[in-house]
Amino acid sequence: MKQVQKLWILLYFSICDDNVAVHESINAYLQAEGMKSVSAYDGKLALELLEEKHFDSVVLDIMMPDLFGTEVCKEIRKTSDIPILMLSARSEEVDRIVGLEIGADDYITKPFSPREVVVRIKTILKRVQPKKESPHFLKAGNLSIDITGYEVHVNQQVNELTAKEVELLAFLVNHTGKVVSREELLYKVWGYDYTGDTSTVDTMIKRIRQKIAKASPDFSIKSVYSVGYKFEVNV
Repeated sequence: MKQVQKLWILLYFSICDDNVAVHESINAYLQAEGMKSVSAYDGKLALELLEEKHFDSVVLDIMMPDLFGTEVCKEIRKTSDIPILMLSARSEEVDRIVGLEIGADDYITKPFSPREVVVRIKTILKRVQPKKESPHFLKAGNLSIDITGYEVHVNQQVNELTAKEVELLAFLVNHTGKVVSREELLYKVWGYDYTGDTSTVDTMIKRIRQKIAKASPDFSIKSVYSVGYKFEVNV
């Protein structure tokens, strides 16, 4: 009998540093904790990735090509409160203060232990988690979702969705225009202790499409091959 691997803490990180060794060492420890990461080797690419996908945290080096990490941090903070851990080869107090003043949640100097980086990330996530609140209502085109009442309306008509279907749809709408992986959806909607696999997500997306997606040309749930799904508003 095939053993089903337990999916726990499947978080998604963006590691932004121009040193390949830094990516490899941190990523190895993240994988050991059941986490995933995406690499960016310059500041401009880091911002592009953050526009396209949803991440739970960012590990951001200060000295990077194209844009320094400080500039990337400032840009991120204009639109997002995503947790940021800054890396730097400089240990002066003034550098740490500047990093924290522009919006970083924590600061660590090189050389560092990859294990410590992962511990710092997990500590930041625990600290900021209670601050995150979801809106009670979401709207996209002629689709509206009552989060607390678990009701979905299309063209002001109620559509019968299960509680999990509402939660999955709400998460996608809340990240409109960004690709969300199947693993991310499984973790966020079903929880870290869920023992099923990502086919559960595919099955539920199919049911949601059958129930509401064909009812309106205003929005769509698009499949992104080998990655996941993206909610788009077409108006």
